[in-house]
Amino acid sequence: IALVLLVLLGGSRLFVSVPAGHVAVATLFGEVVDEPYREGLTIPVNPLYEFTFYDIREKKLKESAGVPSQDQLTTSVDDSIKFRIDGEEAHRILQETGTFEDAVRVQIQPKLRSVVREQGKSIVRAEDFFLQETQENLQSAIYNSMSDYLNERGIVCLDIRIRDISLPPFITRAIESKKEREQE
Repeated sequence: IALVLLVLLGGSRLFVSVPAGHVAVATLFGEVVDEPYREGLTIPVNPLYEFTFYDIREKKLKESAGVPSQDQLTTSVDDSIKFRIDGEEAHRILQETGTFEDAVRVQIQPKLRSVVREQGKSIVRAEDFFLQETQENLQSAIYNSMSDYLNERGIVCLDIRIRDISLPPFITRAIESKKEREQE
């Protein structure tokens, strides 16, 4: 009876089932195993392993930042980043940062805000944010910076998009009044 009970209780520890679009990283007494477990069923596994699962599918994160331009005005920029965890590097993320949520909170969010602000400083006037060329250059520069930074940390940057730009209110009012005068 004891043997049957032991098999029933410990039997579920002899395999790992990894859902589609995920990898599992094993730890044994706090030491991270370098080889991740791919999606599907793996039998047998060390029953002493503890598993951390990482979603390696595409994700999107939206951020907002106040971006200063060279004319010392702050423009609000809403952007988004598409990314995914590199499954082969998931063990490094666990060692260096932690869980998937930790990687987003520690590596992606603060760096994205910082890069957006830093790149925005190259823009001469706040109203230049509305120029197509400026937006394309800004997106490209943010993408390059984020890709370089995240690739070293086991995260793949897939795309950066500027979703919305809000100029300081007094500039918006000035532009609107100028358009009204032109229409009269």
